[in-house]
Amino acid sequence: MKNKKIQIYTDMIRNVGLKATPQRISVLKVLSEMSSHPSADMLMDALGDQGYVMSVGTIYNILETFSEKGLILKLKDNHEVMRFDANTKFHVHIYNNEDNGICDFFDPELEVLLANYFKNKLPEEVLLNRMEVSIFA
Repeated sequence: MKNKKIQIYTDMIRNVGLKATPQRISVLKVLSEMSSHPSADMLMDALGDQGYVMSVGTIYNILETFSEKGLILKLKDNHEVMRFDANTKFHVHIYNNEDNGICDFFDPELEVLLANYFKNKLPEEVLLNRMEVSIFA
């Protein structure tokens, strides 16, 4: 099972044209297992807790590359700190002002509703690649 999961991350990285280095695989694995939308520093701590050691610069470079390739999402929290999400499928981000947390809300019906709405409203030359919805509470 463990090797099968690693292979999934390896394939994801290769499918966007990147070399699947051990560092990239470990960053994607740990980020994918987190639901807290960590900052790079939070991710570095989580990587360290699991025995992966790399510099913060390496982590930032990997996160930036993954974001550019569409493997992850970049979000800013309520304090303008960059946070990251490995779930790139449609979902709503709910930002909590009290604890600066970001949580996910999944509603496939909302995705269909919004996609249909925009299909009829956007100019013809605009192709909808991805939708993001954020709620601030």
